[in-house]
Amino acid sequence: MLQKAAYLKAPCPSLEERAELLQRIPGMLMANAKRIAEAMNSDYGHHPELTTYLFDVVNVAGRAQFAANSLSAWMARDYRELEPHLYGSSKAYIEYQPKGVIGNMPAWNFPVDLSIGPLCEMLAAGNRVIIKPSEQTPAIGQLLAEMIGATFDRDRVSVENGGVDLARHFSTLKWDHLLYTGNTAIGREVMRKAAENLVPVTLELGGKNPTVFTEEAVTAKNVAQMMGAKLTKNGQLCITVDHCLVPASALDKFVGLVKEFVETRLGDYTTSTLNCAVINKRQFDRLQRYVDDAKSIDASKVIELGSAAAESNGACRMPLTLVINPAAGSLIDQNEVFGPILPIITYTHFDEAIARIQTGERPLGIYVFSDQADLVERLRLSTSSGGFCVNSASLQGAQENLGFGGVGQSGMGRHHGIEGFKEFSNPRGCVELAADSNTAPIMSPHDAMAREFLKAVTGGMLGA
Repeated sequence: MLQKAAYLKAPCPSLEERAELLQRIPGMLMANAKRIAEAMNSDYGHHPELTTYLFDVVNVAGRAQFAANSLSAWMARDYRELEPHLYGSSKAYIEYQPKGVIGNMPAWNFPVDLSIGPLCEMLAAGNRVIIKPSEQTPAIGQLLAEMIGATFDRDRVSVENGGVDLARHFSTLKWDHLLYTGNTAIGREVMRKAAENLVPVTLELGGKNPTVFTEEAVTAKNVAQMMGAKLTKNGQLCITVDHCLVPASALDKFVGLVKEFVETRLGDYTTSTLNCAVINKRQFDRLQRYVDDAKSIDASKVIELGSAAAESNGACRMPLTLVINPAAGSLIDQNEVFGPILPIITYTHFDEAIARIQTGERPLGIYVFSDQADLVERLRLSTSSGGFCVNSASLQGAQENLGFGGVGQSGMGRHHGIEGFKEFSNPRGCVELAADSNTAPIMSPHDAMAREFLKAVTGGMLGA
């Protein structure tokens, strides 16, 4: 493998080399911003230009610059204490080595951010990287290959496009680390294949992220904040609001505020150019099955905000669909939504909301809107998730200096910030023995000197 040979020849690039590589990324993204927006629009059928610029250009450029600025602190040795009587002035420390060659399998929903974002910490850690873009975003995949090819030597970073067969083969290779972003079922398969070669993996998966409202928090401002997260990529976001838990007494008010937000900000939700389309027919049909299933159980609980779902001019569009108290076992109840459907589940007592979250799988994010600090703290301490937001949703994934990832079924490992740097590094423990050390008592063969040492450190309990 080209990159493996290059790594073995120069396994540990200097801080200056790493910084220079990282500083290529902002210029690459800004120079190609228009092309990125056009490719996203092509892959989705319709994708708002401003959404592309915010999340797949500016956000990623900032992440690269942050990593470059942080390198000196990240790469510094992490010194640890030693027992002075044995080790004198010896030194012990963790040094963060490059792992080597890392594979990255990004998802289709943020194909640039999930390709180049983690690349920032991978390069910061001194690695070489091969990216396999999703076959569901072919225009972006081709553009990534062109951009990366023009910016980095192939033995440093490369892009390999291909279909499902390549994706399946990718996880069988002997990587030094593998990052996969996508759904839980494929994540299991990736991890199983990687385990054959004992390849460490970072899995960024999904989850039914709950969003809890307390009664006083059902306000226009908070509903707008929640909807702002839900509308990102039209709900096609792993850390978005999957469903809302709302007091039964505030249900009508909550639904009314959602309707008001849609009518005021978007008009006809389905045809609004402010929403990106559902990416393709496969995902469109999946979402329609969820809606049809809910209607077949109780159509009175399904509220569609916008004109009828349709495929037009290469774009798959749907109304925002509210489903009130979806039936247990229904498709919406069992599966991550990942689209413009918002289940709303009522509760009477706050402990009911906590219990519901506790009995489900650990999600990528838990969100709560409340002015009651004691309830927020109860929810935080009673649950486990990859991230947690108060009076907002999804923002934990937008911070360049905050480790991002899941737990349990929603994933493992972290990228972003120093946590990402450490994720893609080998933390090698080192000891430098000084001349004034006296390690004889712990060195074999263990004789009278070891006996006296044990008596001293155990107060005579051992060594007598």
